[in-house]
Amino acid sequence: MKPVAELAWDDGVLKASTPNLPTLSWRRPGDLAEARLNCDPPPQAMDLGNGGDLLTAAFKVVPFVREPLPEPVFGGGVTLPAQEAFKLFLGVNVSEKADDFRVLRGEPDDFLVCARRYHDVWKVGAFTVEPTTLTVRFEDVWRLLPEASRATEYLVEVVRDPNGGDPPEAQAAHVVREALPGIAPDARICLDLAAGGGFTLTFWPVKSA
Repeated sequence: MKPVAELAWDDGVLKASTPNLPTLSWRRPGDLAEARLNCDPPPQAMDLGNGGDLLTAAFKVVPFVREPLPEPVFGGGVTLPAQEAFKLFLGVNVSEKADDFRVLRGEPDDFLVCARRYHDVWKVGAFTVEPTTLTVRFEDVWRLLPEASRATEYLVEVVRDPNGGDPPEAQAAHVVREALPGIAPDARICLDLAAGGGFTLTFWPVKSA
């Protein structure tokens, strides 16, 4: 049986040489989702009823379709914060192209954490299948900023699933929006996600006077 592709590392770049196709290369897992391999036709619809559908789309659909994807349609099993996080993953909820995109970590059929940078602002999003707790280390993406764009203090806008400690109005709205001032680059933000849930974090630099 002939190999489908030959994989080799070349100066930190994973390259795949495939018969009758140009050589493909990427430096990190996030490149696979950003570049897209154009292997499959675009789906006719993107109906996302639960967290499992989000992960299936993120790992098995989006990376392999180059053409524009249909607008996602979310079902009742996907929380409002997870919807915002998935749109961040697709890059369709902002008016400008990101300067950087990363899949920070994730497991198929479990969870995914991604980040997009717009100039000196980082947006981090996550979504999951089962209820879980995820921690974001801001330093992981802060170090990727150009040194001149790094700040020592950030205001973080949080969009998350409500939990038992939130007031009744937040429970009824099915989403909590809050701000965390005075966040340092080495901060660890730990959040609980519901089933089919998620969160987004926007790190706004606080400029020195």
